[in-house]
Amino acid sequence: MAEERFLLRVLSPLGAAFEGMARSATLPTTEGEITILARHMPLVAVLVDGELRVDTGEGEVSIAIAGGFLDTAGRGAPAPATADAETPWEATVLSDFAAHAESIEIARVQAAKERAEQLLAERRERGELQLVERDLQRAILQLKVAEKRGTRRPHQ
Repeated sequence: MAEERFLLRVLSPLGAAFEGMARSATLPTTEGEITILARHMPLVAVLVDGELRVDTGEGEVSIAIAGGFLDTAGRGAPAPATADAETPWEATVLSDFAAHAESIEIARVQAAKERAEQLLAERRERGELQLVERDLQRAILQLKVAEKRGTRRPHQ
């Protein structure tokens, strides 16, 4: 029997970081890491900054995410009595920021990190500092995920 898959969407304001079939997805939540499989019980979870790992069956996809939500009660989740093999079960991740590990440009992210650190050192206004700190956190997150996955895509 083939392992069941589900449609996973990872969306951010910048667009879809991933949209495809998955065997499992492991996500960082406020309660720790969780893994979902096809037909997972309905769940809405708050996500934290970290790495989302997707097992596609042909390999693992790594995505850096910055917060957000997971919803496993997608429209493709029919009730067990009316299960339809033609309608894939769906899970959706809505994140403030999502970057596929293979698309992270180390040199560009490193430069952004250095700029953010410099701006923090200049002691800006409180509101401006919060934006700079968030940019710094995203740059550090991308660097961690890219280095962990061995993706060292140069700046283009």
